[in-house]
Amino acid sequence: MSEVEQEQAEPRQTEQDPVRREPVEPDEVQPELVRLFDGLRAVSLSARRSEKWCRYPPDIIPAFIAEMDFPVAEPVIDAVRSHLTVGGDLGYAYVYATDAPVQRAFAAWARRTYHWRVEPEKVVLFPDTMRVMEVALERFTGPGDAVVVDVPAYPPYFEAIAAAGRQVVAQPMRLRGGRWRLDLEGLARTFRAGAAAYFLCNPHNPTGRVLTAEELREVLRLAAEFQVAVISDEVHAPLTHPGHRHVPLGSLPEAARVPTVTAASASKGWNLSGLKCAVAVAGRPQDHDRLMEMRPRERDGVGILGVSASEAAFDRGDPWLRTVRHYLHGSRRMLGELFESFGSDLVLTPPEASYLAWLDCRRLADRLGSDDLAEFFLSRGRVAVSDGREYGSEGFIRLNFGTSQRLLEEMVRRMEKAVREEVPDSDGAGKAPPRRIPGYPAPVSGSYRPADSEELSR
Repeated sequence: MSEVEQEQAEPRQTEQDPVRREPVEPDEVQPELVRLFDGLRAVSLSARRSEKWCRYPPDIIPAFIAEMDFPVAEPVIDAVRSHLTVGGDLGYAYVYATDAPVQRAFAAWARRTYHWRVEPEKVVLFPDTMRVMEVALERFTGPGDAVVVDVPAYPPYFEAIAAAGRQVVAQPMRLRGGRWRLDLEGLARTFRAGAAAYFLCNPHNPTGRVLTAEELREVLRLAAEFQVAVISDEVHAPLTHPGHRHVPLGSLPEAARVPTVTAASASKGWNLSGLKCAVAVAGRPQDHDRLMEMRPRERDGVGILGVSASEAAFDRGDPWLRTVRHYLHGSRRMLGELFESFGSDLVLTPPEASYLAWLDCRRLADRLGSDDLAEFFLSRGRVAVSDGREYGSEGFIRLNFGTSQRLLEEMVRRMEKAVREEVPDSDGAGKAPPRRIPGYPAPVSGSYRPADSEELSR
């Protein structure tokens, strides 16, 4: 039995998590928003100027970049409109505030949502969470130091560590009991070997794993034992799925024993990435002081509209967020059903947060005789996904399902059709691939209706 088969054969383990979130109640969902989400079509989305909808030709469905297609929350739109109406203030954002409305809004939201007590004056503004990670890296490590990263990993982590003159130490995650897990024993070994810092991503991008409080406590215990700074990227935290609840690293008492910096933002939860506003919260007072030793230019780039939008999202965006989580939960379940037609050649481990599906296509790559799965689905299926090699995991792809369920179904059916037409025989490369192999994968559902040309032609 292969390693993949062993992993899949293991029974799912249940963990005692004292802060599990119950599913969203129907009366908390806004039906008019659900109808708007359902109504999204490529022909209208193509009018957008974001990279997601501009990078590829009109006949390609984009599912690569981490942003949702859903309309922005009304409180956020109102806040931006009000900001522009009152004087049209579009100057530089003032990032040296200690009691600004956005700082108070984040602190109140963190306490309301996670019971995490954050002092507003300790909330430091940055343009995005990667800038937080980069600055914390500079402040808490030195040239040549080893920085541990769980693999698969968000590709900019590798770039940031290398650009700072530090060494990347890749620590593979493990698929056990139907969940992606940190290899805590491996983490202990890498910490013991002399690591200076650990880039933690929770909820994890790209696997969607939400770490339990027990796992985080063990990470902090190891970090304290070996004096490793923990820099935690929590940008996907607002988008947890039912049965899971995010625990901020800084909310745990054990964080007082180790240097920590938490990066957070409204950018993913409320789809505000282009407005450029994030926050950093250092753990202990000495960690905050150390972070504030940064050069003034290191926090430049905060968008003044992003500040207003983030304040509105944290203050008044919860109803919209609950509806988005409800919709994404349905899309996640639908995605699992759609991918069943691929059998063991394409395996989805359901994400516990956000709108990113991490798909194990290693068997499919063997059938295709190619390690460039993203190019295969782009050229043959006209669907743009992210290549797992960029994340340090060959044979995987990342697919963004933060769109209408109609477009999501079209994506998967295009991928399915491409595979049906191009799977090579078991003798390997060198022979022409057979066409329409009977029974592989399962025939498309009889209820499936391909999208019409106007809908997808853009």
